Amino acid sequence: MKNLLIALLIVSLGLFIVFIDTVSSRGESPVERILYFIRDIGGNISRAKSFVEDIFIFVYSFLQKQTMLVEHNKQLEIELARLKAENNILNNQVKTLRRLETISGFKESNTRFNLLGAKVIRREPSQWLNTILLDRGRVDGVRPNMAVINESGLVGKIISVSEYTSRVLFILDPGNTVSAKILRNNIMGVLKGNGDGTCSLLYIPTGTDIKVGDTVVTSEASELYPSGINIGRISNINSKPGETFLEITVIPSANFSDIYYLWIIR
Repeated sequence: MKNLLIALLIVSLGLFIVFIDTVSSRGESPVERILYFIRDIGGNISRAKSFVEDIFIFVYSFLQKQTMLVEHNKQLEIELARLKAENNILNNQVKTLRRLETISGFKESNTRFNLLGAKVIRREPSQWLNTILLDRGRVDGVRPNMAVINESGLVGKIISVSEYTSRVLFILDPGNTVSAKILRNNIMGVLKGNGDGTCSLLYIPTGTDIKVGDTVVTSEASELYPSGINIGRISNINSKPGETFLEITVIPSANFSDIYYLWIIR
């Protein structure tokens, strides 16, 4: 064991002498060599530090730009929503002006009837398609069974009246019937609501001269409605074998989903 330690000591000493000799041959002392090594390590650490700093600055700038883009997009969305709202308001104002222009000229061009203008103030929740409430009542001379029209045609009839309001039953209601005729050839029938936004023209015999697109108006046989009021157009005709009468569907001219102002015929 003692001999082994001596051998290791001699080898180590030999290696140290060789190292000293090699360094001395290049004109560098061991201390200088160690200092050079330390400087190299310090330079690498400095370069690594700069690299990390550059990466951090790049990532920070990227995230900052992304945050600014997100905020900019939010502002654009807010501005777009504002412009859409303003556009809707302007469109509604245009529609209102056009409606008022139509209304103002309708009464003057229909001197045949004694017309009383009325605003829709409520739709009945339980019967959205069938009844509405108007702001005209008994004090205005309104009575049950008076016809109600708009610029497009027949809407319905007054079914109940209070002091200041009245309720209208649309021609769309299955409980409402109207004596009607084909304008083209005066063929008469009875119009009845289907409850689905359409009406049926009843009691027209099979083989009668009826065409899709024919205009349907109120007839002279009606006791409630003045004759000649536009009702709508025929959209479908069905003839079943063995049936006496045709199945005729009529699309009303009045737009019941966009009723604002009506006329009561007194």
